[in-house]
Amino acid sequence: MKIEIGESLVSSYLNHVLGCRIIQTNWKTSGNWTIAEGEKSRAKAFYQDIIGSGHFDEIFKESTFDQLLKQAEIDVLGINTSESTVYGIDVAFHGAGLNYGSKEETADRILKKVFRTLFVMQTYFDQYYQFQSIFITPKTNQATLVLIEDLIEKAKGLIHDESISIDFITNDDFFDCIVAPTIKASKNENDTSELFLRSVKLMQLDSRKNLSITKDVGSKSIPSSSNGAVSERRTKKGMKIGQYVRHTFRTAYEQGLISKGEIINLQDPTYSKQTFNANFEVLRLNTRSISDAGGRTRYYAKEYYCDKYYLTSQWVESQWDLYLNWLKSINYSDSSS
Repeated sequence: MKIEIGESLVSSYLNHVLGCRIIQTNWKTSGNWTIAEGEKSRAKAFYQDIIGSGHFDEIFKESTFDQLLKQAEIDVLGINTSESTVYGIDVAFHGAGLNYGSKEETADRILKKVFRTLFVMQTYFDQYYQFQSIFITPKTNQATLVLIEDLIEKAKGLIHDESISIDFITNDDFFDCIVAPTIKASKNENDTSELFLRSVKLMQLDSRKNLSITKDVGSKSIPSSSNGAVSERRTKKGMKIGQYVRHTFRTAYEQGLISKGEIINLQDPTYSKQTFNANFEVLRLNTRSISDAGGRTRYYAKEYYCDKYYLTSQWVESQWDLYLNWLKSINYSDSSS
């Protein structure tokens, strides 16, 4: 199977920057898969919100929800199992700038692709918590970009669920948020079969000063994109938030830092909301279900924490400071872990 350089870049980005342990290019559905109505419900509700908004009438006028699922192909799908996050990234390389016809047709096509990827991930990977649908391209002309960004902002206004996000990344943001961090994160990967990284290694062999385009990229900072898109993920001791929470919960309990009173607090939805901005109680007794009322898994199932409790798996970037403040309140220190 032929792998395009854009798909290889995205694969390397998902692998080395976003920490995905499962990556598949040209991901497609199968007609043999059976999807229950309950598995479609979350994506279908969002689809209804979109078509009812009045902003995207032209995009979906010839496509039902089920047709969108059947037509699905995602350029690169990545799953970060430790963070319960699924990424669907579509990529286009057009030398003269992103172009699928007129600027209006191009904008509509991009939004349809972004939405469809999100619907598919929510439906076929329902057991995961977070979903990010991203379209990236190195060059978009200003007239087209204005239309796409306007539609993206309108779409974001319809999202009232912190577990899903959409983004369009192009022009300088493409290089600052995708290319640069990928090169930086993979600089010590000397033995790789990844096409993009092998291309980078080749360019780094060029000793001619003016053509050594990858020499300084490792020192660049990684800003957020202009539409609030992907930025460098915060880590502690090399771990993203979900993995770090599990690690520190184990260690803190082993060190006797989580008291019986605090365990009671952590089972209280109000305390969990006020302390961590969590939508579920942080700890749940192991005799209870790990799923919510809609049947979606909300707790880590393979391990008990604090002796006999499930730990919620619903952690997002915005909770970092709240969680670190809680660790400080129980006198936890990374130096002792």
